[in-house]
Amino acid sequence: MPSVVGLLEERERAALARAEELRAELERVQAAVAEAEEAARRAAVAREEVVDALAGVPGMPDTEAVEAVSGVASRVEVPRWHRGLESAVLPRDCAAIVALVEGDAAGGGRGVRARQMRGHLGWQASDAREQAARFRAKRLVERGWLSEERPGLFKPRPGRAG
Repeated sequence: MPSVVGLLEERERAALARAEELRAELERVQAAVAEAEEAARRAAVAREEVVDALAGVPGMPDTEAVEAVSGVASRVEVPRWHRGLESAVLPRDCAAIVALVEGDAAGGGRGVRARQMRGHLGWQASDAREQAARFRAKRLVERGWLSEERPGLFKPRPGRAG
């Protein structure tokens, strides 16, 4: 007849083996999730690049370029900043991002990240919405409204008034 201690040792070994199997499965699932998220990010970037490229085609209005790629007019038009231009000319989401970043700087903040922008815009918590906020912030950097001193950390453009 097996001893009680022997039975408990056998149960412990079985539980540890199951825990190890589950850890290995968890690692596989986490790797698959990371791969899928990266594929989604690359697809979003590729879509935006195609929209930008099509927008540069002579004779093709921006809305047609967007519709050619996605069937939806979702391109965010951001004019280049110049002295005297107010954030009121920006799309609503972009103006809100500029106001958030300027408010952060006025309060002595160190800069704003996309996750804060997503929350400020009232968007649901998701990687895709965070990526959309980051894309808008980077577009604002390209157009002279914001600066990105460190990757992913957005501040007002130095010397930009209003």
